[in-house]
Amino acid sequence: MKRVFATGGAAGFLAVGCVGFIAVAAQPVMAQTKDGEPTRLEGMTVTDSAVEDSYRAEQTSPKATAPLVDTPRIITVVSEAVIRDSASFTLEDALRTVPGITLGAGEGGTASADIPLIRGIDSTGSVFVDGLRDIGSQTREIFALEQIEVTKGPNSAFGGRGTAGGSINLVSKVARAGVFAEGQVTAGTSDLVRVTADANVQLNDKLAVRIVGMYHDSDVPGRDAVFDDRWGVLPSITWGVGSPISATLSYYHYETDAMPDYGIPLTSRDQLAGGVREPADVDRDNFYGLLARDFQKTKTDSVTFEFNGDLGGGLYLSNTTRYNYNTNAYIVTNPDDSAGNVANGFVWRNIKSRNSWNKGLASNTNLATNFDTGSIEHALSFGFEMAVADSSNAGYSVATGNRSCADEDFANYNCTSLDNPDPSDPWNGTIERSTSPSTASAEEYSFYLFDTVTILPQLLLNGGIRWTDFSAKAAGCGRGGCYDAENSGDFFTWQAGVVFKPSETTSIYASYADSKNPPGTTVGEGSDNLGSANETREPQSFENWEVGAKAELMEGNLLLSAAAFRIKRNNIIQTDGDVITDIFDAARLQGFELGVTGQAGPVSITAGYTYVDSELRANDNSEIVGNVLPQTPKHNFSATVRWQATPQLAVGGGAYGASKRYADAGNSISADGYARFDAFAEYKFTHAISARLNVQNIADERYIVKIRNPHFAVPAAGRQALLTISAMY
Repeated sequence: MKRVFATGGAAGFLAVGCVGFIAVAAQPVMAQTKDGEPTRLEGMTVTDSAVEDSYRAEQTSPKATAPLVDTPRIITVVSEAVIRDSASFTLEDALRTVPGITLGAGEGGTASADIPLIRGIDSTGSVFVDGLRDIGSQTREIFALEQIEVTKGPNSAFGGRGTAGGSINLVSKVARAGVFAEGQVTAGTSDLVRVTADANVQLNDKLAVRIVGMYHDSDVPGRDAVFDDRWGVLPSITWGVGSPISATLSYYHYETDAMPDYGIPLTSRDQLAGGVREPADVDRDNFYGLLARDFQKTKTDSVTFEFNGDLGGGLYLSNTTRYNYNTNAYIVTNPDDSAGNVANGFVWRNIKSRNSWNKGLASNTNLATNFDTGSIEHALSFGFEMAVADSSNAGYSVATGNRSCADEDFANYNCTSLDNPDPSDPWNGTIERSTSPSTASAEEYSFYLFDTVTILPQLLLNGGIRWTDFSAKAAGCGRGGCYDAENSGDFFTWQAGVVFKPSETTSIYASYADSKNPPGTTVGEGSDNLGSANETREPQSFENWEVGAKAELMEGNLLLSAAAFRIKRNNIIQTDGDVITDIFDAARLQGFELGVTGQAGPVSITAGYTYVDSELRANDNSEIVGNVLPQTPKHNFSATVRWQATPQLAVGGGAYGASKRYADAGNSISADGYARFDAFAEYKFTHAISARLNVQNIADERYIVKIRNPHFAVPAAGRQALLTISAMY
């Protein structure tokens, strides 16, 4: 069945147009001098992050028409210095430094991979690399990243379909002007060994090459038998460094070999009073998987071409185009309790499996310009984006015995003890790969237009509109039977804001933005999959109202931000594979966020606090009306601090935490809140040689980092000590 959907955002944009402005948020990547000094272009400053030590950074998107202080939205930029000091090795590690983000877990039709949730909203399909959607299921690394840019709140005008909770943009390390090199060797507890290298050479006035590489081998602290090995490389070449026109070609290759971990089981249904379920009361080190059976191997290959051109006359043209291919294959033990075994002290070693590939082509072409209409200044950006993707998944058929855990299921190790599981049990069951894969594809074509209009030096108007044509197809057989689904249509999304500037370095703003999330957004790789149950449904809609203030202090080195927001969600669809698990008519999230990022004297800091009051507002099931939205903790905080005690010695650490959160709309499955603390000390022996000691999770707090309805909860990694030796040139 084919369903055409359309929404009426155009009328709202026309009203915006009548008051004389369009669009928010866009700007070409800034140039930089060869000596590393920043170059100021159209209100944004970029420095050479390879030699800078700052926690403060700006957006890199060519769409951004204003610096962060004048952008009417909360945007958190995690700089390379923050990533380094927090000893973050994966994207999930690094996102703990951003308030308002929690982590989800894959299960069933949702792949076991990175699942960030922004203010409780699944953002699996809203991860971008260098501004282009990166949709394949992956467990991402940080070795090749300059910085991470997190935009909070619905923003389909800026990011395209989805982006319902916001978006996460990963900025790659590519060849640039200058000559520099850095190597790091890290050794740690839990048998961790990690080696990274980054070398950039400018061969002549216009040509530069760079190569970044990583090797990582480690067990996971506090998780019996769980390991995570990986390696990757990113070579790149840039022609035109230091000149008005440049082009970069890069290739990214990354592989992982890990033991997947679905943690510990939940208590049995009706085991606790009131229908409550929580993580089972067991040793948080317990691992219920099987070394003889379980595995996860992923691979990512991508080729990216970037063009940036100052055409003169205030015109800046850019294009980024990427082809990517991802694979994700695994068998993971799901510590299942569908038959009440946990109450009896047993666990069924059920499995979830996947053997998928995803390939895609994405491209963005952007033209930015500054011009005046009379006394009114415009910083305008408009462009075209396209993204096409295909995926295929053929899982495994595995002999897992009977879920009731009869005697023979213990004999063949398909069931185990709740208190004393042994991952090395000699399981020798059968494994067969499916010959009937499920498939999915999607195509998106968009035109957008953004503008920041300076009416007066104290008054800015920001706005934006995007028209999107989206189509998706999916076919396969699942728990709901076989399906052959199709959905297509077009829609408008828009955003608008007004910024009042009491001074050049402060701003007060109010803004509105919306998002549309049609079925099939994640192309078979996430929770927004298309199936026969949802192919006729309209896109899920999200609206964000926000008021806030920002201030740059310490000569621009420190950015303070505060905002209050309200998000309205309609037509909420939750799926697991091709099966709809829940439909909610409406929900509301409201709260506020506080943040500080940058440097004040010898102290560098990035810290924030998010308060979210969420509520299901309308649904056929009246029992859940008024409940908290799943995966949405009310309180979430993060702080990473560095104190440069002497020119040679720096000390610091981090504090991260969240309050209680629920895994289901009925609010019966929950995980307690937590607070985690890290510490580090760094000593520079010379300008080129330094050593850093990190102690992660000092108190060995075994909080639940992921919880999944209806089966399991994943404990956080335990305490770990890391010693890193760095050499720079």
